[in-house]
Amino acid sequence: MPGADDHLRRALADDGVDLVLADNPSPMTLDGTNSYVLRSQDGDSALLLDPGPRLTEHRDALVRTVGSAELTAIILTHRHADHSGLLETAADWAPGVPVHAVDPTFASGTQPLVDGQTIAFGTADADVATIIATPGHTDDSVSVVHGDRLFSGDTVLGRGTTMVSFPDGSLGDYLASLERLIALEAAGDVRTIAPAHGEQREDVADLLAHYLSHRQERIRQVQDVLASGRSTAEEVADVVYADVPDSVKPAALQIVRAQLAYIESLGD
Repeated sequence: MPGADDHLRRALADDGVDLVLADNPSPMTLDGTNSYVLRSQDGDSALLLDPGPRLTEHRDALVRTVGSAELTAIILTHRHADHSGLLETAADWAPGVPVHAVDPTFASGTQPLVDGQTIAFGTADADVATIIATPGHTDDSVSVVHGDRLFSGDTVLGRGTTMVSFPDGSLGDYLASLERLIALEAAGDVRTIAPAHGEQREDVADLLAHYLSHRQERIRQVQDVLASGRSTAEEVADVVYADVPDSVKPAALQIVRAQLAYIESLGD
């Protein structure tokens, strides 16, 4: 599909993972939303991670990719429509398949996801996905560990940095989630990151350190602007995110509101 990296696709397929890229590119989604199909060791069953947007072509590509395997589970990393939209028609293309999500609005056929939960999708010991609660981008955000690969949803992207939705997300939660992922990498549990947008990353330690330092630097910048006498989110965004394209200014304003809420919480 458009924008897909063939080398990345082959590398993932060697590990029993297929990447299906949705044709919904934008400044926020980069090349589009990455849906992942994880196959069991024997190839008889599969798990779908992030169905993606409600696009007929994407649905058909997912069905072709699953092929003759039995789709035993769907996991949603968070509620945003570019990840969840296709669930609206799941009864047609994945009838009876349980949908695992933190938000009970999207969970189907099972209880809402909890941190540390494991979801088996085959008979081998390796046929399991482990849920890591990583709230911050949204309050229902999770990441998924399979083998030593972290499927990070929108918590970490393949390039650039992600946004903290406000009021749906929390900067304090996001910082804590980054610290948790850093600890997982340091323990040797994560060696690659497969994001919902952008390319797979092997430089996990450096990437996570950059994400954390970037957020900390932005907080300092916002504090400096506040100290200068500006106080509204719009005033802060005009300074701290002065160089961002107009197409992402609404997202920048959301991030500033999350930053202001976080800074206010530090004073309590």
